[in-house]
Amino acid sequence: MKQGIDLDRSRYPLVVMHASEKYTQADWDQLMVGMIDLIKTGPFGLINDTRGSGMPDAIQRRSIAKMYADHEATVRKNFLASGIVGTSTVVNGVLTALNWLKPPPHPVKVFLSVDQAEAWVLLHFAPALLELVAKASVVSDAQATRAAR
Repeated sequence: MKQGIDLDRSRYPLVVMHASEKYTQADWDQLMVGMIDLIKTGPFGLINDTRGSGMPDAIQRRSIAKMYADHEATVRKNFLASGIVGTSTVVNGVLTALNWLKPPPHPVKVFLSVDQAEAWVLLHFAPALLELVAKASVVSDAQATRAAR
């Protein structure tokens, strides 16, 4: 993965976020712009793959809280679920504890694999959204095959 933070919308309404080990504050600020755009666009679910990246610092955690506060009604309506993927039970325990202290306005669960997170996030999707993910996945797979040639 390149440096920074990638917000992959290729399978929208299922979105995958991955941060490199050394993302910058500017990368984080761009992520927040992208998240607000997602929230305003319509229903979606997020897989947050934290493997290989650091935990958000206090300023970054405040920006998440501000996003939730400033867009609360839209977040509650459109942010269906977030599956967080971590590399260790310790990291997962910390993420779980943080979510207990200040729960976000949507379901959140921590997993050790992307596949587990995806399956859980998709449980929160209506059938029409599941169809959109399936169609986007076919297109994404076809593009990857063409790119590999």
